[in-house]
Amino acid sequence: MMILRILSAALAVAFPCAWAQTFTHFEARHVHPISLTPDGKTLLAVNSPDASLSVFNCSNSLRQSPLLIGEIPVGLEPVSVRARTDSEAWVVNEVSDSISIVSLIDGSVIDTLQVPDEPADVHFAAGKAFVSCSANRMLRVFNATTRAPLGSISLEGVAPRAITSNADGSRIYVAFLLSGNRTTILPRTTAPAQPVPDNPNLPAAPTTALIVAANDPRIAHNVIDHDVAEINTSTLAVTRYFGDTGTHPFDLALRPGSDELWIANSESLNLIRYEPNLRGKFARHRLSKIQLNGDATPLIHDLNPGIDYGVKPNTAASSQALAQPTAIVFPASGQDAWIVAFNSDRVARVDVQSGAVSARIDLRSEGEGSALMRGPRGLALTPDGTRLFVLNKISNSITTIDTGTAAVLTEIPSGSNDPTPAAIRQGRGFLFDARLSGNGTVSCATCHLDADRDGLAWDQGDPGGEMVTMKGAFLSAHILTLEDRVMHPMKGPMVTQTLVGMGGNVTPLVTPPEAITAKFHWRGDKPSLQSFNSTYDKLMGGNEIPAADMDALSAYLMTLRHHPNPNRNPDRTLPTALGNGNPVKGRDMFNNHEKSHCAMCHALPAGTDQNIDRKLEVNGTQEMKNPPLRTIYQRANLYNPASGAASLSGFGLGSDGSGHEMPKVHFYHLDNLSKVQELRDVSAFLMCFDTGTAPAVGRSMTIDHARKGSAAVTAEMDLLEARAAPLILDCDVVLRGKIGGVSRSYRYVPASARYVSDRAGEAPLTRAALLALIQPGDSATLLGVLQGNGGRLGGDRDGNGVSDGNEAAPVLTISPAADGVILKWPGPSSGWYPQSSPSPAGPWGPMTAPSQFLLNEESSALPTSVEPRRFFRLHSTR
Repeated sequence: MMILRILSAALAVAFPCAWAQTFTHFEARHVHPISLTPDGKTLLAVNSPDASLSVFNCSNSLRQSPLLIGEIPVGLEPVSVRARTDSEAWVVNEVSDSISIVSLIDGSVIDTLQVPDEPADVHFAAGKAFVSCSANRMLRVFNATTRAPLGSISLEGVAPRAITSNADGSRIYVAFLLSGNRTTILPRTTAPAQPVPDNPNLPAAPTTALIVAANDPRIAHNVIDHDVAEINTSTLAVTRYFGDTGTHPFDLALRPGSDELWIANSESLNLIRYEPNLRGKFARHRLSKIQLNGDATPLIHDLNPGIDYGVKPNTAASSQALAQPTAIVFPASGQDAWIVAFNSDRVARVDVQSGAVSARIDLRSEGEGSALMRGPRGLALTPDGTRLFVLNKISNSITTIDTGTAAVLTEIPSGSNDPTPAAIRQGRGFLFDARLSGNGTVSCATCHLDADRDGLAWDQGDPGGEMVTMKGAFLSAHILTLEDRVMHPMKGPMVTQTLVGMGGNVTPLVTPPEAITAKFHWRGDKPSLQSFNSTYDKLMGGNEIPAADMDALSAYLMTLRHHPNPNRNPDRTLPTALGNGNPVKGRDMFNNHEKSHCAMCHALPAGTDQNIDRKLEVNGTQEMKNPPLRTIYQRANLYNPASGAASLSGFGLGSDGSGHEMPKVHFYHLDNLSKVQELRDVSAFLMCFDTGTAPAVGRSMTIDHARKGSAAVTAEMDLLEARAAPLILDCDVVLRGKIGGVSRSYRYVPASARYVSDRAGEAPLTRAALLALIQPGDSATLLGVLQGNGGRLGGDRDGNGVSDGNEAAPVLTISPAADGVILKWPGPSSGWYPQSSPSPAGPWGPMTAPSQFLLNEESSALPTSVEPRRFFRLHSTR
C-alpha cells in the first residue's frame, strides 16, 4: 500500500497549467475506455482531457505496472478504445463524432471515420465494426478491414452505448443507458390530490402530476422498456429486445462457456414519493443475468444485499457498498466476474453461481476523501487472468490489481499529461462520491449520470417542509417590478435536469439585475449551487459537506460544456429545412414580438431570462423558472401520451414530464402563431437551438499525402479557419500527427493566417507550406477545438510556456549494483520511457524489467549476468 499512497500524493499535486483560468470541458462519458490487444501485450487507455490515446507495454509479467511507451493524439473526448488487431486500434471520440483509426506500429492516426452524433462504443464481430451512436439511436456499421461503410441499424431505445458479442460473433448486444424503468407521468389533470401536509403550518398542497407504473390503468399509452438489443451480425437485423434488466445498463458481457448475458446496471426507485421517503434509498445497484437460449427472464443479483436502508448513518454498509457498476469482465474460464463501482471507488469480484460478492478492493488509501476520488470506470483483464487493469476516470489514472491476491499493485497516471486544473480536480469528486451518503449507495451522480440526466422524473417534495419565497417579475407583460413568488415544498414530480452548461446561461441586460441573478432547478427555488448542500443530508442521508468543498463542487460544475447541436450547419447557421419545418423561419417568428412572446421569456442565447414566472403564464399550479432551451433536441420525440402510442421514455419535455408537443410544451398565449406550419417552423428552430458550443468544435479530418490536395481537405480547412476568425471565435484549429516521420503539432493563428509549430524559432507556415510537409507515410489530423485550447492541443501540452518541441530531455542515470545495473529516470509517466538494445545501432525496445515507482522517479534493476552487454536510452512517448 505504500506505493499507492505515494502515488496518490503525486496525483493530487496542483498542475501548473497556463490554461487553467479558461479550462472548460465536456465530462467525457466513458464506456470502454481501456482495453488490451488480442495478444495481451499492449494496453490501450484513453486520456480524455488530453484528447489522446495512451499505449502501454505490459508484456513482462514481472513488471508490476504497465510501461507507458506511446501517446497518440486523437479526436475530442475519446470515450472507448478497442484493438482490432495487435497493431490497430479504433478510438471512439464522443465530441468529434468520429472514430480514430490508430496504427500502433506507426504511433499515429491513419484515418478518421465520421459517424452520427455522440458515438459511444465500437465492437468487432463477423468481420464488421459496429459503432453505437447514442444521440441518434442507431448503430453505424463498417467493414472492419477496409473501413467501407455497410449501413446503419435503427434502434428502439434511448442512448445506445455499450456493445458486446457472443462467442462466435453471430450476435451483438447493445445496452441503452437511459432505458427507463416502466414508469411514466400521470398528468395533474387526472392525478389525485396530494395528501394533507405533515407540517400543520403549511397550506393545502398544490395539484401536481403523479409518477406511476406504466401499466397503471389510468395510462393509455405504451412505455417501451428496451434495455438491450440483440442484432444478427449477418443480416444486420434486430432480432429481439430485452427489458426489466435495469434502469441504467452501463455495461454487458457474455460469460465464456455459457449463453449467459450479464448486465451491470442501476435501478432507480422513482415510484417512491417525497424526499423523506427517498432519503438514502432511491437506487439499487445490480448485476442482471439473461439466459439467451432460455426464456430470457432476467435474474437479478443485488450487489448490496442485506443493507438496512432505514438506518442512517450506516457505517458498516458504507464501508462495503458498491454503487453504479459501470464495467464488467470475465476471465477466459468464465469463473467469477470482475466489476467496478464507479461511485464507490471499489473493484469487486462476484461469484457467477450465487451472484455474491467474494472480494472488494478499495482504490483509495485510508483517510483519502472525495477530492482524491479515483472513479474506476473501465476494466481490462490479461488473457491469463492474473492482472486486472482499472482505468480511473476521475483521477485519470490506471490501477493494476493482482487477481490472485485481490491486491492493488500500483497506480500510475493514464498519460504523461493531464491538463485538468487543480481547482476542478478538487471539486469533481463531490458530485460522484457515494461515500458521502448515509449508506454508501447513492450520490448526486446516481441521477445526474456523468453530470447530465437520467431521463426520469422524481417527486422530491417534502410534506414536512417550509414555504419558500423567491422574487420574480411579470416580464412577459413588460412589467419589471419584482414580486414575491411563494412556493410550496410539496412541489410534485420534476424531471432531472442536466448540470451541464450552467456557466453559459447568459441573460440579456434588458431585464432588471435582481430578476436575473442565478436561480437553479425548475422552480428557481435554489438561489445558488451552494444551496444544494442540504441534498447530502435530506436526500442522500449523509451530512452536509464543508462550505469550501461545496464551493469547489460549484466551481467544477461551472466548467462543463454542452456538446454542439448536430442539427445546425457546420458554420453555425441554421438549415432551411429540418423535418417538416423551416428553422430559419421559426427563428424569425420566435424573435418576432408581434408573432409570439417566445423570446421575451426564453431569451437568447441560452433560451432563458432566469426569471420565475407566474403560474398563470405556464398554465400551472406553481410558479416556474424559465428553463434553458439548449438541450431540447436531445429530449424531444421520446414521449407521446396519446392513447395507444408507443413511447421510448415515460417522461416528456415539461417540468413534470408531461409536455411533448413543441412549441406548446406549456400553455401560453402564442398570439398569431396559429397556423400549423408556423408551429412546425418554431419547433424546427428549437431542435436547432444553439448549445453555446459551435459545431466546428470537434470536427476532424485525417490528412495524408494522397489526400492533402483533395477538395474535401480544402473545404474542411476553409471552414475551420473561417470559424476561428477574430470576429467569430467559434473554435481554435490545430493539426496533430506524424509529419516527416515524427510527432508534430501546429496551431492556426487567424490574425496572420499562418500555422505556428510546436518548436520555437520555426517560421509560421501558410496552409500550402504546411501541407507540403506531409510526405508519403505521414498522416496528421485537422481538429477544431474549444476556443482558447489551441495552444494546449497545438504545441504546449503542459501549458508551461515552453513549446513541446523545445522541452528539455530528461536525464537517465545508470549506476552499478552488486549483480547488475540500476536505472533511474523521471516519472511516473513523465512522457519518457527507457529503451534497451544489445548495440547502439539497435534494435531498440522497451526496457520492461520490474520497476519501482516513487513520487518523481522510476527505477529499475537489470541483472547483467543475464545480458552482460546492454545499451540504454530514454525515448519520448510522443
